[in-house]
Amino acid sequence: MNFKLICAGDLMTPQVHTIGPDETLRGAAELINRVRVHCLVVSPDGAGRSPGIITIKDIVKVIGDADESALDELRVDDVMTAPSITLPIHLCILDCINLMRMAGVRSVPVMDGPNMVGILSFTDVIRAVTEGEA
Repeated sequence: MNFKLICAGDLMTPQVHTIGPDETLRGAAELINRVRVHCLVVSPDGAGRSPGIITIKDIVKVIGDADESALDELRVDDVMTAPSITLPIHLCILDCINLMRMAGVRSVPVMDGPNMVGILSFTDVIRAVTEGEA
């Protein structure tokens, strides 16, 4: 598989699970568990704004720092990363991987202009590598 010829749009997962910034962390944790993902994209609160992101790691950190009751008291926008880094749909996958590594993130919304069209994760890259070898 030639990763120099593949772009973010080729490997991304088009189905993006989103959550609003005013939802509780418990609601985010329940949605993450129900749809079996590691992160949710937080819908931007205005036109032209970049999306945010909340991860399992963000939620577990709150439990470790406080306790489970904090999941009902805190909102998604209290712990999310906003704005999240985003990737253009046509960016070479090698550049995507390097940007994600430098930023220390594992999942990134993929944009086609101002529109979010998917999410790219390291899982998508590994899936491509293993399916490419089959």
